Amino acid sequence: MRRFLVAFLILITACASSRRQEFKPKGEARVKRGIVRLEITATGAVKPQVGAQVKVGARISGKVERLYVQAGDVVKKGQLIAVIEHKDLEAQMLEAKYKLEAAKAKLERIESTYPLKIKQAEKEVAEAEANLRLARLNYQRILKVYLDGLIAKSELDKAKRDIDVARARVKRALKALAELKKEFALVKKEAFDAYLAAKEAYKAAKVRYSYAFIYSPIDGVVSSVSTQQGETVVAGLNAPTFITVIDLSKLQVDAYVDETDIGKVKPGQKATFVVDAYPNKVFEGVVKTIYPGAIVRNNVVFYDTQIEIKTPYVGLLKPEMTADVTIIAGEKEALYIPASAVKVGMDGKSYVMVKENGKWVKRVIETGWESEGRVEVVKGLKEGEVVAIW
Repeated sequence: MRRFLVAFLILITACASSRRQEFKPKGEARVKRGIVRLEITATGAVKPQVGAQVKVGARISGKVERLYVQAGDVVKKGQLIAVIEHKDLEAQMLEAKYKLEAAKAKLERIESTYPLKIKQAEKEVAEAEANLRLARLNYQRILKVYLDGLIAKSELDKAKRDIDVARARVKRALKALAELKKEFALVKKEAFDAYLAAKEAYKAAKVRYSYAFIYSPIDGVVSSVSTQQGETVVAGLNAPTFITVIDLSKLQVDAYVDETDIGKVKPGQKATFVVDAYPNKVFEGVVKTIYPGAIVRNNVVFYDTQIEIKTPYVGLLKPEMTADVTIIAGEKEALYIPASAVKVGMDGKSYVMVKENGKWVKRVIETGWESEGRVEVVKGLKEGEVVAIW
């Protein structure tokens, strides 16, 4: 019995040795030193940049009299795209315009007539003051003659009364001039205030009138039209959107990066992505922004990472296209082998088959980054050694 067990063990050992000798790999590869990258993959979507998609609506209620565009039309900034009924707004604007013109005419009339009145009043003041001076000179002359005894006192009294009359006239003229100036300032202010009010009313009426004419706010393509010509739009707290314009030259990719990887992602890192419409075309980009708010899907936390597209894409990419994104989160020089040379055992350890003295030997290794079909070798292999391709 003992001899039988010994023979059986020898047979098993021989069979195992035979199996090791019979190992035939699909190929061979040498351990090399080169550039290894840390890649983070994520799913994303092509999105318009901020301000590249504008929803256009009406700020007034009314029937759509004319609709000049339909989905797919190319529009320019400032291009008229729709007109809302506006007869009542036009009438209000014209009425405000007439009131403004009347207020302006009144102000101009006041500004032209009152200075003439003031000039005439100033002339009357000057004449009254001149008469006062003459009356005083005449009194001095008569006083001298009276003192010489050549005229009666009644003549002197009359000359004195003439001075009083002239002085009163000057006082009345000055008072009239002051009141006229005060009146001018008051009337002018009232007319000017009325003119400003009419001007603001006309301005507001023009703005309301302008709401009837809807223009494209940006260069772009009409992506959707939800209202037809002849339909009535009702403006409430929010302007009803019936046309959406997108600038297809301003797109980005929003990549949704898992929370386990987001700590490795930084602005400025290179990225690539492909879309289903062009599976063989690789678009290049750069990480622009990492939004702080989390997105939770099926109890998994993601972070929206904005990718700026560097590859020319106009005419190719469209909003909401699904993008498979790869972010280059790191790059270094290290030992590497093909990913197809590495196997993972039941114990979770990585191993390779290494050629030693012409024989294939199993060896446990420690791996690092993996990208582009390369696996970094941290420990267990030396540059130049040959490993098997499974």
